[in-house]
Amino acid sequence: MAKAEEKRYSSEVISIDPLSLVSYAYSKNEIKLQKIEKSDKNSFYISYIQSRDIISATIDISRNIPDSDLKDAIEIKVYDELALDSSIEYAITYLETESKDSKNRTFNIFIIDVSLVTSKLAPIKEKTRYIDYVTVAPFLVKSLYLKNFIEPEGTHCFIYFQKNDAFLAIYKGGQYIYSKSLHYSLKEINEKFCELIGERVDEEDFYKILTNEGLKATNSLFQQNLMQLFGEIFLYINDVLVFTKRSYNIDFIDKMYIGSEIGSFAGIEEYAKSYLGLEAFDFNFSIAINSKEWYIDQIHILMMLSAQIYMENPDDNLNFSIYRRPPPLTKRPVGKLLGVLVASIILSLAYPAFQIAYNAYLNIVLSKSTESYNNTFKKTSSIRDQLGLLKIEKEKVDSLLKNETSKFEFRKKLLKEIYNKKITYPMKAKMLLEIFELSNANDNKIESLAFKQNVLSLSIRNKNEKKITEFIKDLTALKKYKINTDKITKDDLLKLYTSTIFIGLTDE
Repeated sequence: MAKAEEKRYSSEVISIDPLSLVSYAYSKNEIKLQKIEKSDKNSFYISYIQSRDIISATIDISRNIPDSDLKDAIEIKVYDELALDSSIEYAITYLETESKDSKNRTFNIFIIDVSLVTSKLAPIKEKTRYIDYVTVAPFLVKSLYLKNFIEPEGTHCFIYFQKNDAFLAIYKGGQYIYSKSLHYSLKEINEKFCELIGERVDEEDFYKILTNEGLKATNSLFQQNLMQLFGEIFLYINDVLVFTKRSYNIDFIDKMYIGSEIGSFAGIEEYAKSYLGLEAFDFNFSIAINSKEWYIDQIHILMMLSAQIYMENPDDNLNFSIYRRPPPLTKRPVGKLLGVLVASIILSLAYPAFQIAYNAYLNIVLSKSTESYNNTFKKTSSIRDQLGLLKIEKEKVDSLLKNETSKFEFRKKLLKEIYNKKITYPMKAKMLLEIFELSNANDNKIESLAFKQNVLSLSIRNKNEKKITEFIKDLTALKKYKINTDKITKDDLLKLYTSTIFIGLTDE
């Protein structure tokens, strides 16, 4: 499909503002101002509809309705719920959104008066025969994700101020969620500013203040009133975001992009941080090698990206143009009929030739297959012989491995025993030394000792029963041994106390 579309227009894109009719040409990675009437007729023409000119809503449709009846069901519900005037022709399109409702599907609905589209696009149509693609401004933002200017992870808010409109758009995971036309276009901001200061400021002069000095104007009166005005604007935007989060189950806005038709406003990021708690990024993207030569309304940049995407993969689901190019001849009913007739004639003449050619082809394939089979059979015979020899060699190796393994296990066991003897005996001697030192410190006399199964049996005596007890406590305090003891007995004849202590030895 894309190949067929490419033949209908050249790679040059002409983006057109529907109000000012300012147009740019994008070709070979360069952008330039260009009058519409001087453009190549085969260029791709794209324009947009302002957000304020479209009606948007969210509706639920039962999951029981089949896809074949979905469009009719949506239109009926839209006319009913939104009380649309049945005498007016509307263009209605929709996008399905995620829904956890097991009974209903949720759709974003977009409605526009066809006569309004006609009046908006008529000035462009007078200068060019076709307008290939027309969509609503917030939908253009998706091109930034599809062209990898923005990573789709997270939820993003886009705010863009135009001279005659302003819009807010929310995208989540690179997909459209919600948009709204804001009450504060650049012209409306200028009017409110003039009301606040009590004098008239020329529109263009006001725009220069916003772009050159931003919200930190050198004129203290201007700065004070700009701060008040943009405080009101961001409070209004905050209300819109609160509503959107609640309505669409959005927990957090990860990034916010703010821009305008005339350029960025210095200091506006502070308002986003103060009133919205969000870090603001410039809504400013460069796509051409000469993009930095002058500021280009970002809507034109978005239109150029959207045009490229459409040319790569045509999708008219959100295309509101009523002046599209006619499809290629092969796509029209007459063209299809001609194609069928030509194909029938060719088939009737070509069938005998095809049979002869196909028979010759099969003979060639058979000959090659036979030759390939013979070669493969020779190779497999040779491989079988080699496998027989390898099997004999493997048996010999297995026998040698078994013998060597037996030797290895014997040596391993022997080395382990030698190691245990070398390590265990010095460790026991060290432990005895430590025990004897504690015994002497308490004036105990050792009558006998014996090792059995890692347990040291120690018989001691002392004239003072307390000394034996202190010795046992000192041993326990080391936390190295498991101590067990018999009761301390007294020999009345010799006036001595004796006790047998069992000291558990570890393998360490």
